[in-house]
Amino acid sequence: MIIRLASAQDLAAVQRVCADALDLEPDASDLPAILARSEGHFGVVAEAGGEIVGACYGSLRSDAGGETSGHVGLLAVAPQASGRGLGASLLSGMEELLAERGAAAVVLAGNPPVYLWPGVDARYTAMTCLATQAGYERYAEAVDMAVHLAATDLECGPDTDRLAASGVTVRRAERAESERLVGWLRAGPWGQSTWPDEAAATLTHQPAGCHVACRGDQYVGFACHAAVRRGWFGPMGTLSPERRHGIGSVLLRRCLSDMQAGGLEVARIGWVGPVRFYARAVGARTERVYWLYRKVL
Repeated sequence: MIIRLASAQDLAAVQRVCADALDLEPDASDLPAILARSEGHFGVVAEAGGEIVGACYGSLRSDAGGETSGHVGLLAVAPQASGRGLGASLLSGMEELLAERGAAAVVLAGNPPVYLWPGVDARYTAMTCLATQAGYERYAEAVDMAVHLAATDLECGPDTDRLAASGVTVRRAERAESERLVGWLRAGPWGQSTWPDEAAATLTHQPAGCHVACRGDQYVGFACHAAVRRGWFGPMGTLSPERRHGIGSVLLRRCLSDMQAGGLEVARIGWVGPVRFYARAVGARTERVYWLYRKVL
């Protein structure tokens, strides 16, 4: 068994491993490509008899205090190779790489703006057991919500008209306004988050996966979908003074309508904060619970 750095030539084999191993993900084969093609991510693979049977991808992040942490964003082992300690070997190999590159700790959690999950889905029992065995401490949890689009009323015409009568226009963002919109996000309450980068990613799509609300020529809210994964909604935000008008609900439904038009049956709202808002606005239900793990190196 060989644990080595992943190369571009390994991607197709890693995609097959993920398709077989990650049975909770409808887009499992797409996931390694998202990370492999994203700046700052790197991987290791397990190879047996010339065949790729496992992979692990990681990245680095520095906080405001200058401390660097490593993030493990994906770990998968082919079902036929499970039970041999490959997951532990891959995780250990990734920890060594992250430590060599300056990480003082490693987290099994998403690293925005390019992340696949908030943490480890609690239903991936083998991964939660591996985390505990490898010395990780569970320090937080996060949830996703799901919206079954065909069963949800996504009509927002009357509410859009009501907002227009009050001076707020809701529309799809245009690629040409990317610099202005991202600049507004960076200057506002979300400037210290990764939301500006995530929104920028959606503006490269055709059509743009971002809708905005404007009062006159000033932005007051935004919502995005497919910033990283095609079936996921977010991020979304409305300026505090404007939140009583129902702008967020309209922006949300416009994005979900895009997703339905794109052939999706279920939309997922990742790393949810205001659970009650989504439940009331579109009948979203909590679907997945993630555990976030951390280990000091």
